[in-house]
Amino acid sequence: MLRISALLLALLMAAGAPAQAQDEERKPLPAELTFGYEGEGKVDASPKACEAAAREMVEWTEEETKKAAAEICAARKRHVEAYAAIQKSYKALVRNIEPDHRLDPPAAIASFEAMVKACIDHKSSINTGGHNIYIDIIPNHVAAECLTLGKELLDGETAWFDKGGWTEERPAP
Repeated sequence: MLRISALLLALLMAAGAPAQAQDEERKPLPAELTFGYEGEGKVDASPKACEAAAREMVEWTEEETKKAAAEICAARKRHVEAYAAIQKSYKALVRNIEPDHRLDPPAAIASFEAMVKACIDHKSSINTGGHNIYIDIIPNHVAAECLTLGKELLDGETAWFDKGGWTEERPAP
């Protein structure tokens, strides 16, 4: 009986070791997502910056230049807002996944960042890049679309965890 107890204790300790080791080796999650695309986090959507960009790209009438600046600002603003929104969604998901030692949040976040970057690369590769003010508008539009797509994915995953996780109807996030 003593041998069985000692063997059972050894097995239980060995079974618990990988979970403890995994937790000890786990890297902390970054405070914010980073995707690695050009100009990430540095988009200036101020009217002054948009007007300067418009004047640098085109030599149009004053009225046309002001309209161009407004279009540039609208695209940049959508990009900035999408970037802020995905960061907020990321923080909400982290609250659900970080404490669970059964999950691998660092790997999940790294692959998510790569997925959003791949979306940006993909969409950038299937358009001409534009001309005139669209040289500025298109990259901001592409980034905003991919960031929004990523945000929707994070929001769906967060909702799954918030509702208690596994169900027969939805067994995974």
